[in-house]
Amino acid sequence: MRFRIPDWSIYFLIVFLIYVNASRSAPEFDASTPPPELGPMLPGQSPRDTTVLVEMDAPSSGIGTAFAVDDKGTWLTARHVIDGCDSVGLNLGGGKTLRADAAISKNADIGVLRTKWKRDPLASDLYSRRQIGEHAYLMGFPQGRPGEVIGELLGRHRLLVRGRYQTEEAILAWTEVGRTRGLRGSIGGMSGGPVLDNDGEIIGIVAAESPRRGRVYTVAPISLQGIIPEGVKATAIPITNATYGLEADRYRRDRRIAQVICIVN
Repeated sequence: MRFRIPDWSIYFLIVFLIYVNASRSAPEFDASTPPPELGPMLPGQSPRDTTVLVEMDAPSSGIGTAFAVDDKGTWLTARHVIDGCDSVGLNLGGGKTLRADAAISKNADIGVLRTKWKRDPLASDLYSRRQIGEHAYLMGFPQGRPGEVIGELLGRHRLLVRGRYQTEEAILAWTEVGRTRGLRGSIGGMSGGPVLDNDGEIIGIVAAESPRRGRVYTVAPISLQGIIPEGVKATAIPITNATYGLEADRYRRDRRIAQVICIVN
């Protein structure tokens, strides 16, 4: 007697395999944290601000993140990502790299890239006062692959850079409260990436991290005033703890956030 598998079993197996495949291919993000309990408005700079010391080693080849700030081919990244590089480029994917002309700020961890590659810029908000406890969304290429972090604002600190160059600047300090699922350890490679508020507007650049303390430090909005062009037409899309991963993917897919490659001969 031949045993025949019922048709309904085959249909069930097909549906099950489709479900498993869709689950595996869907992007995964950590469960969102509850809305933050906001504290007082961020106070102004003070000599008593906590100091963060960073020792800058000799330049070496590496990667970082950049983002478009106008429709003329201008991008921003962190100074330490491109300082001392013999050549700098943007990774277009598919093994293609676009060479960029690089300039650095003498007063802050800001690098400017100029290219012939014109993309829609990200919107910015550099003049609104920030609030202790608010959330921001840090996007880029940590460890060389797509990823993002949620930060909760702790306060204003002061960054002292020593080593191959010396600067002193106001920065914002954030506690990590969420990140892309599967992202473990350092977020190196995200340096230079945009920091967006819940309106989807730029309020900083990723500058440094303290993995042991679970903190990230970003260029303060005041340092970006006069560097990010004013009057640029840009549409901002609000971001939440539930959507930050999807929005970051969209910005990277549209090449408005790109990976920076630094080559030191």
